[in-house]
Amino acid sequence: MGVMVVIGILAGLTLGGAGAVRRQGAVNQAKAEIAALQAACERYYADNNAYPTNTSVNPASSFNPTNYACSSVFSALFGTNQYSSKPSGRRYFEPKPSMVSSTNAQNPSFVDPWGYTYGYNSDGTNAPLIWSTAGQTTGGNSTNKWITSWPKM
Repeated sequence: MGVMVVIGILAGLTLGGAGAVRRQGAVNQAKAEIAALQAACERYYADNNAYPTNTSVNPASSFNPTNYACSSVFSALFGTNQYSSKPSGRRYFEPKPSMVSSTNAQNPSFVDPWGYTYGYNSDGTNAPLIWSTAGQTTGGNSTNKWITSWPKM
């Protein structure tokens, strides 16, 4: 009986640790993807003297990760408005299929490891703000857990 209790405790500790490792892996993946998107925007800027524009989403005033979809940013950085199509323009970013909201529909957007679209805000002249809600579905105090392209204050 005592052996079973010890095995149960060890199993609980192992499974709890695996969840934390999985969460940290998703956070690190989101950080890397945001950095890659930021670099792609800089390459786009170098060629076009403007960043891809999308000012419909403002991270300071809006919180709804399901409405952050930026298909215009996808088209600008990927060179086409469909993942399975050949590019009609220069391709600045090559995402993995898991980073695209739909690989066979038109006008997809980039999604984070939790399945929510990345937020993107730029007027074309200022460097873009890119963020992931890190799986959070409510705003307020949860925004301090966001993964962003701007430094934390």
